[in-house]
Amino acid sequence: MSAPVVALLEAFDAPTKDQLRHIIGDRLQLVFTQDNRSETRAAALAGADYAVVRSVPLEPDLLAAAPRLKLIHQWGTGTDGIPLKAARNRGIVVARSPGLNAPSVADLTIGLMLACRRRIPQADALIRGGGWAEPDLYSTGRDLTGANVGLVGLGAIGRQVMRRLSGFDCDIAYTRSSGSDPSVPGYMELERLIAWADVLSLHLPLTAATRHLIDADRLASMPRGSFLVNTARGGLVDEAALAAALSSNHLGGAAIDAFSQEPPAPGNPLLSAPNTVLSAHSGGRCRENFHRIVRHWSNNIIAHAGGGRIDPACIVVQPN
Repeated sequence: MSAPVVALLEAFDAPTKDQLRHIIGDRLQLVFTQDNRSETRAAALAGADYAVVRSVPLEPDLLAAAPRLKLIHQWGTGTDGIPLKAARNRGIVVARSPGLNAPSVADLTIGLMLACRRRIPQADALIRGGGWAEPDLYSTGRDLTGANVGLVGLGAIGRQVMRRLSGFDCDIAYTRSSGSDPSVPGYMELERLIAWADVLSLHLPLTAATRHLIDADRLASMPRGSFLVNTARGGLVDEAALAAALSSNHLGGAAIDAFSQEPPAPGNPLLSAPNTVLSAHSGGRCRENFHRIVRHWSNNIIAHAGGGRIDPACIVVQPN
């Protein structure tokens, strides 16, 4: 029996391809795309039994190019790049890897909080340019220790961030759409949380209800000098309003790992906004998480191909 054919619907460099082959071996037949154009990905889908989507969205009309497709697996948690309705209509299963990237994203979240509040990138650039310490660093640099940190969302990543923040003696509060978790103290309603937090950290999926959740009005209600961190989805934030809040010095800074358009367009106002730390949606992009995620989706695909059972927690769409 030949190995199932898996289309990886995103262009990878040669070292990443080698790593994928090393982890998976000959259990799956991997089909790589040379670029991210629709026609290239359609060609990869033509003979595929399975597909894996990472950061490049899968257009609904590409499913017509995939007559053999049985399952689409998200590389990670969020499935906003997969046409769920179209998959359901075609009888295609959609699965994901919930929670596996949480440790890596949480680590980056803490790193961005520290980098932004302690102005680490600015210090690095100044020294490389022949300078030394910023003259007003005593007034602009801020500790994370003892800060009020508000978490917007308390899924796997939010909980990991909360766990790490406990070592900084922070006062931690959270909000979530389903209300308070009796097992976790510190719940606040969203508006109160925003007005309270020295650092507001976003950990929500992007939906119609959460798009531009952090808009101009909510940015204005944040305490003067506070910080925003987004390692979730760029669409949660009105980027123009955030840039304006930074330029007016209402906010002390922002650390952004996710943009509404990725890569961001040259005119994105956050690229020129002051007091920002920018990262290329890299929360899960480290060696340890790469191995965790690849093993997970490849094992799910192999199980499905063999008629086995996939953990129901991984299933997003299960056609009747």
